[in-house]
Amino acid sequence: MAVKSIKKCRSTSPSREARESAKKNSASKESTPAPPKTASGKYLELFRKYLAEAEELYRKGDLPQSGEKYWGATAALLNAIAEERGWPHYSHRDYAEIVEKLSEQLKEPLGPLFANAERLHANYYNFLSPLNFEAHREQTLKLVEKLKTLLTQEQEAQQ
Repeated sequence: MAVKSIKKCRSTSPSREARESAKKNSASKESTPAPPKTASGKYLELFRKYLAEAEELYRKGDLPQSGEKYWGATAALLNAIAEERGWPHYSHRDYAEIVEKLSEQLKEPLGPLFANAERLHANYYNFLSPLNFEAHREQTLKLVEKLKTLLTQEQEAQQ
């Protein structure tokens, strides 16, 4: 008998609390930008995040952490490009191979620019002077621009 009374109490429509919760969740989903639909989109989002953080840390004078973020931004772009092309991108060696393949495709040596990003990554141990850090940063930003342009062109060609 107790079972019957429990069943009678259950409603087939959602409770008021459930409806209000659903409304709140719906509203918060509308105000939150949709996540990228592709893996390369996620990497592009990471690139933007890391680059913004790198620039902020650079302005504050935290060169070791800034260098790590510039490296992260570079790696995220390489991941996005590799993801679009179906290339492996899970190790430092993979990044070097991606740079070599892109250099051949573009008929332009990207290796020296990539070496600057690697140097910023190594500066986690804080050995670069501000003068040399700035030189590596400028070259890394050149690489970032080239990679962004390449990725944008590829994405436009796919549309």
